[in-house]
Amino acid sequence: MVEGHGIHRIALGHRRLLLGKIFTATSPNGRFSAGAKEIDGKVLARIEPHGKNLFYFFEPDGGVVRIHLGMSGRFVTHRSPGPPPKPTTRLRLSNEEFVVDLSAMTCLHSAADEYESMIAKLGPDPIREDADKERLWARMQATKVSVGKLLMDQSAVAGIGNIYRSEILHTTA
Repeated sequence: MVEGHGIHRIALGHRRLLLGKIFTATSPNGRFSAGAKEIDGKVLARIEPHGKNLFYFFEPDGGVVRIHLGMSGRFVTHRSPGPPPKPTTRLRLSNEEFVVDLSAMTCLHSAADEYESMIAKLGPDPIREDADKERLWARMQATKVSVGKLLMDQSAVAGIGNIYRSEILHTTA
């Protein structure tokens, strides 16, 4: 599963390549057809990583797409025209420069004003500059749950997976 640092890496690369561009959006496997229709022909205006989630904002009024790659999801970017999509491709964004294929556990379309409520359900993302470390500290002090278990709780701290949990616990003994 992609942990938070990998999500931030995807966001950084996509910001460099894709922001400000208009895309044709399709759902090759049909599992995101309604969402693809909502963002088709819109400008990719903003990309926000938070924990293990990516949020892609489309304007005007295209809303936001929330993506969680799960255990085996991935984004693959090709120069146009790109290869045919795979059977697992939920979302394909394409234009004259790039083809971006997404296979993911979660790919949900919402109104952009729902972003804040989605983020509120997640804990602070320690990689983000706006992370509220005091929120995590307060949660740690108020629970009897083990530190290891708390680190895996995405509502406590977003983005840490089993690999980083193990490393944190090993380093701090």
